[in-house]
Amino acid sequence: MSTKKITFLLLIVSLVGFGLGCILKNSTELSLCMVSEPTCINNLTWIGNGFFYGMSALSLVFFVLIFTQKAFPAWKKFAIWFVPLATLLFIFYPNPGSGDLFSPYPEQVFKWVSILYVVISVLIIAFNSKKQSTLVK
Repeated sequence: MSTKKITFLLLIVSLVGFGLGCILKNSTELSLCMVSEPTCINNLTWIGNGFFYGMSALSLVFFVLIFTQKAFPAWKKFAIWFVPLATLLFIFYPNPGSGDLFSPYPEQVFKWVSILYVVISVLIIAFNSKKQSTLVK
């Protein structure tokens, strides 16, 4: 399978995950949980926030990669270690009431990690695209 097809397939999967994140993030408004069930609301919102911010970052990067196929191998080396580490951070990040008054809320961490991922990915893609175009000349 070609790199472009793989990237397009991953873009579709990340967009589906983004949609799932939107649904779970708004679980109360969509009546997936009753207001009297705080555990359900907290769990679905926690999972939804992770999917919403993580998959939106992945979608953006895969969209950029569709147009810059030659940078895919270099970006993949970065993503192989960053995505699992970010996922573990999203899973094991402590609740805000865990006794540490200076810890940011999980939603802020999801945003920061996603922004960091997009910035580093775009820099890697841009650097490698420029490098490839210089080698071709």
